[in-house]
Amino acid sequence: MKKEVEIAIRRKQQIIVRNTSGQTVTGFPERTADASILSLRTVHGSLWIPFDEVEQVTRLLSIRSHHLSGMQLCTADL
Repeated sequence: MKKEVEIAIRRKQQIIVRNTSGQTVTGFPERTADASILSLRTVHGSLWIPFDEVEQVTRLLSIRSHHLSGMQLCTADL
């Protein structure tokens, strides 16, 4: 999971995080000095989630095609 979060940080991708109680939050992950904490920038502000409470991380991938008039979003469950 931490590897996927690192990829999302490098590629500036949004992620969806589900915690152990089933709640989900969407945002952009950010680097932290504490490797045990996931920092997420959301529309409501910054959020910190301990990695031991993270159950699933899904990266949101933007895919462009010259055959499509707009942009489509696909998800990759990781």
